[in-house]
Amino acid sequence: MVCYEGFFYIYALKTGFMQRPLKKFAAFAASLLPFEADYLLDIHQFQDPENIRLLKTIVHNSRHPGQTKPYSLKVDKRKYSYLKKWITEKLDTVNVDVFFEWLSEMDRKIMTDALDQEDEKRIISIIRQYEKPGFYFIRFYELVQNYQNFLLIRMRQNYYDIAGSFLEKYKEEYDRSRSINQRLHQATRDIVRQYAEYDTEAAQREKWLLDVFYNEDLDGLNRYLAVVRLVFLYYNYKDYHRLIEIFEYLEKRFKKGELYSPRILVNYYANRLLVHSRHNELELAETYGYLSIRYRSNDYLYYLINLCAVLLRKGKYTGALQLLNRSFPELKKTISPHTRIGFISYYIQTLWRNRRAAEAVSYAHTALQTDRLEIMQHRWHLFFTSYMQALLATEKYRDILALVRRYKLLEKDKKAQKRAGYTPNLIWMHQLASYKQLAISQEQLLNTLYETALPCLADQHKYFLLKELCTDLRIHEAEVFDRLHNELFKNPPEKIKPESNTQFPYSL
Repeated sequence: MVCYEGFFYIYALKTGFMQRPLKKFAAFAASLLPFEADYLLDIHQFQDPENIRLLKTIVHNSRHPGQTKPYSLKVDKRKYSYLKKWITEKLDTVNVDVFFEWLSEMDRKIMTDALDQEDEKRIISIIRQYEKPGFYFIRFYELVQNYQNFLLIRMRQNYYDIAGSFLEKYKEEYDRSRSINQRLHQATRDIVRQYAEYDTEAAQREKWLLDVFYNEDLDGLNRYLAVVRLVFLYYNYKDYHRLIEIFEYLEKRFKKGELYSPRILVNYYANRLLVHSRHNELELAETYGYLSIRYRSNDYLYYLINLCAVLLRKGKYTGALQLLNRSFPELKKTISPHTRIGFISYYIQTLWRNRRAAEAVSYAHTALQTDRLEIMQHRWHLFFTSYMQALLATEKYRDILALVRRYKLLEKDKKAQKRAGYTPNLIWMHQLASYKQLAISQEQLLNTLYETALPCLADQHKYFLLKELCTDLRIHEAEVFDRLHNELFKNPPEKIKPESNTQFPYSL
């Protein structure tokens, strides 16, 4: 019976036979994120078995989008409407961004003398029930300051005293939160400079950031800003173990409805993708990647690019190309050079991976002409890696050498070696092109590949990336890359000792 109902559900969706309200509900339920569904299941107090069953179906479908269960057509449609309304209200209650929008609207009304009686009742109610700093505590405190001024000029002594008591009680906390916020901005400059210039010691900020993040007495915004910077810091230093600890703590908060908004959740999922990708856990990375694009935040395109990078590593070339092709409208709207160059680079890769290397070369050439300055400032290593791969696929070895000379890529690459995530992709492809142009011998090529690979082999992520690059380049020079593969990648990364030798042990 279940199978027949599931078949009828799919048939009804495809043919339009299903009633429109249920079709809308299915789309609404499909947009929910797993932590949202888990939270709802935890807080519900339903007595009706059908409501409970529907909620459990939502949770299952949220966690398993590829194995969804149908929503029963026999259930009264009013229950679907009620459940949709209930879900929206419950999530809005704990959604920090919904609260921020309300704060902004109240502040606008205060400043334009448009505050009505219901608005004031809610402000006073929140003040009276306030127990500890919430997510947007600083913003709320400043709203109450403006509200007190609003009351003073109108001789509203009763509400004025309530607002005044709140401001006095939380003044020390407000001053502390403001001070922490300023220090976070300074920490951000150090961490970003370390990423961009490779030479600033930002690790000294770690302990203080951890203290801020784990202090549950502080306002949520400062704690969230601290964790964002910690994630950036740990990626810089490839300290993924500490990242997992932070993520486990965040999961506990999310399940309680804390630090919650859809954009925060998808940011979490996007970061999980990066961690699992670096551990070569590509199935998990793909799962989190699709979760990260379920909600269209301001960083949607950046998350989608990272997902496509995982799909390319998994050999899902068609899927990656389809995602990027559908996202060109988003590309036109983005003002982030980092995201735009990332999109361009991975689009080049998806084209040549889908046997459209000539198109990839043409697209890369055009991009370099129109976005040269941004490419050289943002993600140049990724762009030229993608460009050179397409040029190799079209056997344009002379063009690779010309690119390296014109843009002084070897000099830039030498400086980039200081970065924690560096791999010698450009050197490998430049040396291969030099060999193809008879500028170096086969033995010279092999020794350079071997020497530049050694410092990367103890790092599990770099190990797998170079192993994949070795496989990609094998098509151009099978003998060299077979020998390289056999010597470098015959052992798992944890058994490699990079310092053991600096010359390839066999001559050709």
